[in-house]
Amino acid sequence: MRKRRRNKKSQVWVSDYTISLLLFILAALLSVKIIVNSFSTNTAFEELKTDASKISEILLSDGYPSDWTNESVIRPGLLTSNRLNSLKVERAMNMSYSLLKPKLQTRYDFLVIFEGSGNDMIEFDEFCAIGNPDVNINSTGAGPLIDCHNPEFTSIDYDNLVKLTRLVIYDSGSTSEIIKMVIYVWY
Repeated sequence: MRKRRRNKKSQVWVSDYTISLLLFILAALLSVKIIVNSFSTNTAFEELKTDASKISEILLSDGYPSDWTNESVIRPGLLTSNRLNSLKVERAMNMSYSLLKPKLQTRYDFLVIFEGSGNDMIEFDEFCAIGNPDVNINSTGAGPLIDCHNPEFTSIDYDNLVKLTRLVIYDSGSTSEIIKMVIYVWY
């Protein structure tokens, strides 16, 4: 009879071991899956936010050299004495997109517009935006009498789009006003 008791004890021990091993493997798999999912958040979206912030920092500086032209620009800042310089904005809007993109240290497509207090786009000479020329900007008129409206991103394909708004002081004639610099970055 003693042999039967020993066999039953060993059978219970094997089944306990098997169940605990299966539970441990299941817990380990779930832990690994949770950890992997927590680290694989949308890193591309985070990179877009970082690039939009970097573009805004570069543009909201004096640039280098501070009196840059399209031929001499190293860092295309748009400010002079902490105020938006319309001449620099026009130069940046007139600059080739393929030359401007590496100077803003981004690999993503971007568009920068300026909006007044009524959310209407501000035109600089005959230009409406800095950046990707493939984005449709509704405009009416010809020559210096252009009237820009909000950009339409239906003409391009993108997976993620980030919009960053920064405030800047703009001297328009004899008055100063706070306007919005709106940066769109996408891939």
